[in-house]
Amino acid sequence: MADSSDSGSAQRNQGITLIAFVTALNVSLIVFGVQTGFFLVLRNKLSRIFKPKTYLVPERERTEPPPGSPWGLVSTLLRFRDREIIKKCGLDAYFFLRYLQTLLVIFVPMAVVIIPILVPVNYVGGISRNFSSNQTETGTNSTDPNGVDYSDPSAPKSNITGLDTLAWGNVRKDETNRYWAHLILAVLVIIWVCGVFFSEMRVYIKIRQDWLTTAEHRLRASATTVLVSGIPDKWLSEEALRGLFDVFPGGLRNVWLTRDLTHLLDKISKRDQIHKQLEDAQTELIRMAKKAQLKKREEDEKQARKASKSHRPTKEEKLERQQKEDTAAKIQAEGGQGVSSGDRHEVPHGVTDAEAEVEADSRRDDAQPSAGHGILSTGISKFTGGIGKGVDVVGKTGQGIFGGAKNITHGIDNQIETTNGFVTIGPSRGPSSAPPSRGSDRRRVRLPDEKDLPRPSTASDQPGDIGSEERVMGTPATRANHSHANSTVSQDTMLKRESVEMRYLGNTTRKATNLGDTQEEYERVRWYQFWKPPEGAYASPLPQGYEGDDFPFKDKKEKTFWEKVKSVIPFVGGEELDPVEYPKAYDEDWKEDHDTGAEWEKWVKKSKRPTHRLAIFEWTPSWLPGLPLINKKTDTIYWCRQELARLNLEIEMDQKNPERYPLMKSAFIQFNHQVAAHMACQSVTHHIPRHMAPRTVEISPDDVLWENMAMSWWSEWLRTAAAVGVVVGMIILWAFPVAFTSSISQVSTLTDTFPWLSFIDKNDTIHNIVSGVAGVLPAILLALLLWLVPIIMGLLASFKGAKTGAQKSETIQKFYFAFLFVQVFLVVSLATGLLQTLDYLANNPTQIADLLAENLPKAANYFFSYMILQALSVSSGTLLQIGSLIQWYIISRIMNSTARNKWNTNTKLPEVNWGKTFPVYTNFACIALIYSVVAPIISLFAIITFSLLWIANRYSMLYVNRFRIDTGGVLYPQAINQTFTGLYVMELCLVGLFFLVRNENGEVACAPQAIIMIVAIVLTALYQLLLNRSFGPLFRYLPITFEDEAVLRDEAFQRAQDRRLGLVDDGDDETYDKEDASNSHHRDGMSSMDGNDDKTGRGNKFTNFKPVKGIVHASTWAARGGKNTYDRTFGKAEKGLKNVNKFREERRQKDLEAQRAIGDALYGGFHDEIEDLTPEERDVLVRRAFMHSALRARRPTVWIPRDDLGVSDDEIRRTNEFSEHIWISNEGTALDSKVRVVYGRAPPDFSELDIISL
Repeated sequence: MADSSDSGSAQRNQGITLIAFVTALNVSLIVFGVQTGFFLVLRNKLSRIFKPKTYLVPERERTEPPPGSPWGLVSTLLRFRDREIIKKCGLDAYFFLRYLQTLLVIFVPMAVVIIPILVPVNYVGGISRNFSSNQTETGTNSTDPNGVDYSDPSAPKSNITGLDTLAWGNVRKDETNRYWAHLILAVLVIIWVCGVFFSEMRVYIKIRQDWLTTAEHRLRASATTVLVSGIPDKWLSEEALRGLFDVFPGGLRNVWLTRDLTHLLDKISKRDQIHKQLEDAQTELIRMAKKAQLKKREEDEKQARKASKSHRPTKEEKLERQQKEDTAAKIQAEGGQGVSSGDRHEVPHGVTDAEAEVEADSRRDDAQPSAGHGILSTGISKFTGGIGKGVDVVGKTGQGIFGGAKNITHGIDNQIETTNGFVTIGPSRGPSSAPPSRGSDRRRVRLPDEKDLPRPSTASDQPGDIGSEERVMGTPATRANHSHANSTVSQDTMLKRESVEMRYLGNTTRKATNLGDTQEEYERVRWYQFWKPPEGAYASPLPQGYEGDDFPFKDKKEKTFWEKVKSVIPFVGGEELDPVEYPKAYDEDWKEDHDTGAEWEKWVKKSKRPTHRLAIFEWTPSWLPGLPLINKKTDTIYWCRQELARLNLEIEMDQKNPERYPLMKSAFIQFNHQVAAHMACQSVTHHIPRHMAPRTVEISPDDVLWENMAMSWWSEWLRTAAAVGVVVGMIILWAFPVAFTSSISQVSTLTDTFPWLSFIDKNDTIHNIVSGVAGVLPAILLALLLWLVPIIMGLLASFKGAKTGAQKSETIQKFYFAFLFVQVFLVVSLATGLLQTLDYLANNPTQIADLLAENLPKAANYFFSYMILQALSVSSGTLLQIGSLIQWYIISRIMNSTARNKWNTNTKLPEVNWGKTFPVYTNFACIALIYSVVAPIISLFAIITFSLLWIANRYSMLYVNRFRIDTGGVLYPQAINQTFTGLYVMELCLVGLFFLVRNENGEVACAPQAIIMIVAIVLTALYQLLLNRSFGPLFRYLPITFEDEAVLRDEAFQRAQDRRLGLVDDGDDETYDKEDASNSHHRDGMSSMDGNDDKTGRGNKFTNFKPVKGIVHASTWAARGGKNTYDRTFGKAEKGLKNVNKFREERRQKDLEAQRAIGDALYGGFHDEIEDLTPEERDVLVRRAFMHSALRARRPTVWIPRDDLGVSDDEIRRTNEFSEHIWISNEGTALDSKVRVVYGRAPPDFSELDIISL
């Protein structure tokens, strides 16, 4: 392979020149310096971008604002405790940071030991000592009997220059004994890495077990819920599953059978698109009318001035008018004003409304349930003046409604620029100084009575209740009077020893009186019937409530032959739903002509109204543009009204009758005890292979991918095969452009391959310039090529059939790492193209070690520049938040025209896709391990890379990114196992290198070393196998040894919560109050958003170091001597400068207060954590946790801005006349003096229930 003419350019010339590397380093340092400088300048001014987690998250997740000085920031990052990171960021973020820290633990000792030994071994007395260029010095080392003859023109020149002189290939042929040093250090590297990985596995198990057994986590539905897939039809009923799984301790609490609601999900998805389209069109129409009115007003005033010969308004007069208009817009956005139509009160806005709905639901006939409506979909009420009505209607001192600013000139304009349209309604509140009590005025969870919520059946259910509950939850209509121990008792009650006695009831279908039925009827087995067991075998177990062959589908319609054939065809199958006749959702007699006399007609021509072109086919993607003469042009508002009204009515009717949809072969089963859920996952559940498997625990309700729940097991297998095929195809096809980026870095090879480039070698200046560009350009091109890959991997993971976001992340991690390792490492190293390499290995399968040995060392310098560029640019880019800056200041100002878009932009923080984040750094680790012995100085670049990335990501995790979904750190052990790939490739490479070493006689000189490395490969594989077999069961599941201590912690936690919430009154209150007061005092120190006036945690000299501060304490006589001169010269200028700085500081503080008000409006004043709720409230919320998202979807609000022309109010009135099935509102919105949409509250269809993580 080495002599093949197809061999790539990177293999005929070793590495890149030192000039190229230095150029890449300089460019990286410049990028790093610029981005880091901007970050240090802007981070204290743009809190929304650089530290939103200090105020725009629930109080429990908020971090203390970082210090203002760079030194204090670094010190704070280094001193932040790991347990606090876990608490505020979750296990995924912590283990990602720990992975970077683990790599530093690996490479720092390796650099300390390997570099001082191998660099002298490779360089001193080596073939070449030419460290600076590709040209050898004249008269120096001209003839080397053990290397090459430089004086012979016919002999090839040595290309061992630059950093290659410190690597493996510089050892002379008569010094082959030096390779024993490489072998010994390679073995030490293997032992060290394996030892670190063993320790990390132990630490991972310990941290994960501690996290799983915390009282806060055990309260969540995800801790006790198991997803069971592949359930046979015979067992597909709640009664059968309860009878089967109640053998585990504590019994069952809830069972949710899943239904194939794909059709309903499609309707909801289409409704969301049309709702957004209508909201955009209505907002655009209102703004067009307002702009036309302002234009006409300006023309009228101009004519009036011309007639009266008066002067134009001054700048101050314009500013005063703008101030008045902005003040009027603020009042309109207060939230107490506005018009609404079509509100079915699914989201209550006050305690009175919530209580009225509870009473109405309690009086509702059980035969007419309403899934997803009324109080079922809300759960939490909002006090008047809460998030729905603003924070405070009027400030305490009567200072207006927007923070009480004394001078509001330019106030609203600047505030809108920094808050993306959000206007504050009252003074922002700081963190609470004391924990809320049950009688406090904080917003509280308002939940309906248990009987008003959709829930599974229990032992106490009456037959008359079955129909309504079955339709709501989508469970089958068959239930038996089978008692289930503790199925209705919450875990919190059991902890108080108030639960019913735990009794194992088991399966009551078979009894002692009918044991004879447990044996199959006698049937003689013929000698050729090898597929049958001997006669007299026991009959298959029967599920609880079994009544016949049709159980549980008694009324199931027999499929036709074509339906049976169609159901087994991949990607086509699925039961067809019976057609449903829906009533009319809007007035069909209403025509567009009825809009005559509308308010918008006074300002906008009909031809200027928003329009779009209709798609010809139902399946046409919405992003495809319509074509003239092909797609019909229609009025957007009129068309969207019809479609939205129709879809709202159909969806709500379908939600009331989920039994129309077929049951899927999966179910969510919630146990009363966490240990029972983990035992159920590890037990062999069914007596037939692939039935009731797989079983997954620790599933967050918010993390379920409902669109994939309807996927059968065989469809998932076929999709997995297709996804793997696509990934393999991507790996092969992407190899060509990646190999091209590698070839660019080899300037001398390019000049040899393409003669027309020979002019580069003729001029040293041109050669140096091209070499410098070649050191930077490949890394940039490679980064651009890899940007699109994770997006495709995410689509493939969803297509594969991942049931949860965690499973999707795990799939992305596997696919993306395989792609990166092949493309970024192997293809770049081999540079022959993957197809040629695979063809060579197919013909010479035993030559893989030689292939790696010949090619890998020659590409080492490429990875030096690649890693250093990635380290400096990515770390500084992570700090600067380039994406967020572009999104906030460019994209949002162009795209965000509606109040909802601006609200989403304000409240949504950046998130991290761990599936595509881990593989990038795992690939770096593998590259560094592979070259750790061959090119030992790569350890230095690895240390720099992982140190900078660790600091940058640590800041981002603590102050920027929010993590709503947490996988529990399951990606960490997978990343460690993937890192073993680097060890294996290093060992294979060394085997080949040792076999390729020749002495001066041309004989193999290092065969013993190669044999030892082969043994090391086998031992490493055995070690990894034993490591995973030992720790594997503990990666996901809890041992039973933790249960007793966890129960004790639960009891202590519940007592503390009851005391804090005012549910109990005991003698420990005084002690508790003292502790809480201390904690509250500590929290009071977190009131500063910009960190300038925050003193907490910055008491040492290092963090308070300010270089300019020492000037203030200069000698007093010198200061007094120059005072008069100073006052006459710089004093006056300084006063003006102070006034400017004071104005900027005041404006900045107002911006910060306005931004903080968003966090207070969204998260302040109510219990947003499940542990803050009472046991009864928790139980009610958990009961609805795993309801299908399609059944919980609420009617969206068309949220449009209110204007002073009455166009918005008139549109709401006309929409109501058209249909009662459209919820449209302009409450809490307005247009300012520049016709920008402003808002002062959350969207009307927002519910605080969506904030609580279950």
